[in-house]
Amino acid sequence: MSALLLHSARKAFLALVLVSSVALAEGAAELLSPTVEGMLDGSELVLALRPGAPSASLHYVVRTGAAKDPLGKEGMAHLLEHLIFSGSHDVRGADFRRAVKAAGGDFNGFTTTQSTTYVLRAPSAAFLPLAEQLLRIVTSPTLDSRMMQREVEIIRTESTYFSKNPGFREHLEDSLFDGPSTRSILGNLKTLNSISRKDVVSFYTQHYVPANTSLVFTGGVGREEVLGLLERAVRLPPSLPGEYKPAEVVPPLLPIEQNTRAPMSLIAYGYAVDPKDRGPCLRVAALLEMRLRRELHVKEPITTGLEVQCMSLRGNTFLMVLAFSASLDASNLPDLLQESFELLARKPMTAAEEKLLEQHLQRLRQQQVDDDAWRGTELARQVAQPRSEALTPVELLAPPAPLPRKAVQDFARRTFVPDRQVVVNFSPFAG
Repeated sequence: MSALLLHSARKAFLALVLVSSVALAEGAAELLSPTVEGMLDGSELVLALRPGAPSASLHYVVRTGAAKDPLGKEGMAHLLEHLIFSGSHDVRGADFRRAVKAAGGDFNGFTTTQSTTYVLRAPSAAFLPLAEQLLRIVTSPTLDSRMMQREVEIIRTESTYFSKNPGFREHLEDSLFDGPSTRSILGNLKTLNSISRKDVVSFYTQHYVPANTSLVFTGGVGREEVLGLLERAVRLPPSLPGEYKPAEVVPPLLPIEQNTRAPMSLIAYGYAVDPKDRGPCLRVAALLEMRLRRELHVKEPITTGLEVQCMSLRGNTFLMVLAFSASLDASNLPDLLQESFELLARKPMTAAEEKLLEQHLQRLRQQQVDDDAWRGTELARQVAQPRSEALTPVELLAPPAPLPRKAVQDFARRTFVPDRQVVVNFSPFAG
């Protein structure tokens, strides 16, 4: 395992730690619970608004990523993302960048195997004009052929210095699924240089259609302002009924057990979760994390970082422990994690644990009430996932529902079984 891969793994782990699955405070649920609307043009509008909040955000999600790159032209979806920020016929990319910076905001774009997302965050007073510019850029880009070689060079630099090896989450995803891997997102110099403007335009025309997009707005803007903004700024022609077929949810390859020798220990350990158990998963994950922190941080300080998540990968849900350790005692980490999962099925939650868990979840909910940036990121991540049925608001930012103690055990007994197991382990003791 190279030093660069270890750096990517640590970075990915820290990023995963920051993305919590806990929802909003109950006292603000009515105000902040997301709404989902199907727009007349075929797009999906997701709102979690707080009029009067100091900032607002827009995530423009195209549910197409590198998995749709044509064979031999890997990197096209990512190259298109770069080209789009060059601007539209009436909004120059450089002018947009200066305006966002002057307003104290920020913007970004990122491509995964399954989606491409364009993000704007800005103070509420400046948000609407900037969001209008971003929407015009994304929905009517010039795709200037003169900029293509420049963007290829930028991507080549990214590949050289930042993405030579996949990060830990990408490695986990590649292990779980067949087909195009996350390593092909950037492509290579040969595939990028084979892409013509005609190729890019064709890819854009095929995939950047309203029926394949979701627009997520959070923070200090009103619904009527958003609707007016979309009417003024979106320039894609409406989708016809049934025009775009959504990506299917492909099941993972299970069980998975990979052990790779590395200088330090980094492990993803967990189980695939049945779709009907996505709700209980959040509460079980919180309980498991509380127990693991007590055992592996307090009683026996083995792990340097530890997080338990109900994560979605390509539309599938997994309950995963992500743990990092530099300790020599980490040789026992896989066995300790397996024992903790098994114990959850045997040992019910105590009254004391239940009280501590509620206090912990309440603190998290209070912290997240005003966190519009987190809310936008999490909603965009959720709507970008492949799905087998229509999105409903109740699925978005769902809080960990109270569970009877027996229900936790029942969940563990039907979920923590060998044919659902996922073990991806980098360790000095592997091999």
